[in-house]
Amino acid sequence: MHKHNKILIPLLAICVVLFIGYEGFGWKNSFVGEEIEGITNTITVSDPTKREAWTTFEQYLEFAKTHDMAGIRSLSHQISETCRDISREAECFVLMDSVYNIAGGFKLSDFKHIQADERQIIMYTDGPTVVILFFTRDQSGTPKVLGMRLCLEDKTSLGSCVENDPDKRDLDHNGWWDSVETLFY
Repeated sequence: MHKHNKILIPLLAICVVLFIGYEGFGWKNSFVGEEIEGITNTITVSDPTKREAWTTFEQYLEFAKTHDMAGIRSLSHQISETCRDISREAECFVLMDSVYNIAGGFKLSDFKHIQADERQIIMYTDGPTVVILFFTRDQSGTPKVLGMRLCLEDKTSLGSCVENDPDKRDLDHNGWWDSVETLFY
């Protein structure tokens, strides 16, 4: 079994990166420095917004677990190239399994912070290892899963995994927060 883990764990990580995308998963320049305990600021939004986004995420994970592509499409802002290609269905299913195995253990109570407006929602955990869930909203305001990032806050970047200054969230002033926009492809 130990021998299989040496192969399974890297394979699982590769599958997740392929399903969500290298930069979309947030591994680019995310893991640096020494771990420290920190607290980030919370932007207060209504509890129904948090509940609605979380319900969407739970449904998304259930669809990934059951390989329900129609369900995934209905809850996603975008679909990976692998899962858009019907000839790569088996690869897509492996990616769905990986996403479910990694994110299936998250609980709503883990995500103590939320930022939201009419176009996007970001939910995230406390540091030093911060899990960030990104959502967009469709025209009716319904959340759509965009992606997930992992970020490690260190002494020099404490609180910088998620931009808390509203004036710095959207530097190009197009209505999309910069951290959300980096996940678009």
